[in-house]
Amino acid sequence: MRPARVLFFEHYDRVLCGSDAMRVPAKKKCQHDFWDAYKAACCLFVPQNLMASPSSVMMPDRAVIAYEVLGSHLVGMALPLVLVSGMSATRNDWRELGPCLAQSRPVLVYDHRGIGDSTYSSAQGTDEITMESLARDLTFLIAHLQWPEVAICGFSMGVVQQMLLLPYLRSHPTALPFRVTHVFLAGTRSAVLRDPQHGLQIRPTNVPRTPAERKELIRRTLQATFDPSWLHANSARFDHILYDTIHGRSPRPPATIEKQRKALQGFDFEALLPNISRNIRVLVIHGQHDQVIPFRCSQEMLRRIPGARFVELGNKPGQVPSLAFGHHWFEYFDLSVWYNVVDVHLRT
Repeated sequence: MRPARVLFFEHYDRVLCGSDAMRVPAKKKCQHDFWDAYKAACCLFVPQNLMASPSSVMMPDRAVIAYEVLGSHLVGMALPLVLVSGMSATRNDWRELGPCLAQSRPVLVYDHRGIGDSTYSSAQGTDEITMESLARDLTFLIAHLQWPEVAICGFSMGVVQQMLLLPYLRSHPTALPFRVTHVFLAGTRSAVLRDPQHGLQIRPTNVPRTPAERKELIRRTLQATFDPSWLHANSARFDHILYDTIHGRSPRPPATIEKQRKALQGFDFEALLPNISRNIRVLVIHGQHDQVIPFRCSQEMLRRIPGARFVELGNKPGQVPSLAFGHHWFEYFDLSVWYNVVDVHLRT
């Protein structure tokens, strides 16, 4: 069965752009009706203020981190989950999965320093970005919320692994002021990828890009996060994601993305991974069609992190139907699949 959101976007594209194009009033009604059906089918409950004006916290160096707590009415009633974005991403990229997960628990989404609604410590934007600095920003944010226990889902970059290892650093080790009970490591790795064919292919340039060049760069970068079969079957959905990435309200400064790219080439925590406590329940999620971070990286983490396990295959709640998915993991399958993967793991 094809995911409901795939069918929705195919219909949306056909009605507005294709052979079924209709007069404007009917278009608006169609959009409204299908958006309601789409949300229901995908287990989405979307608050009116989703991804609106964020809250913020000032870091010790005066940088400002923007964040939102989805499902905030559940604070104190269920274990909070923190969603940590990857390179070039903003909190708005969780706009579907975040609200879905927030039906049963508080979900924290935030913008890394210097991207989205988060700022640098000064207008000049000279802050250095490293994996460690990103991990310390996250630690400060969670401490600010005064949550004694959290679960964390890290996507791609490796910020979560770095945060868990802050107490074991040779230089300036830092104890975490909260307890991490559960971790999801999705499409990520434990070592720097030296092969240039991997990673997001964003290369620096001293020449300003034209709007057309920028759009093409973003298109190629996004395409790499999916596999060819998904792109072929979901062209309308991809165009929607591309449009939102280019025209959405969340700024993605090229200078910040370049700093993130350099940070991904400069971390070194692989040897420290065995220090992660077995008491932290670690679940690894990785698709065999990931073109950004090769599947073998998931197996390396399973070997190094004590007690880590891989997401199960199957059709029961908490399992995924196949490993035939790419880097952009939560765009595959119905959101109910990922809701159950998270929910079942957090109950272990």
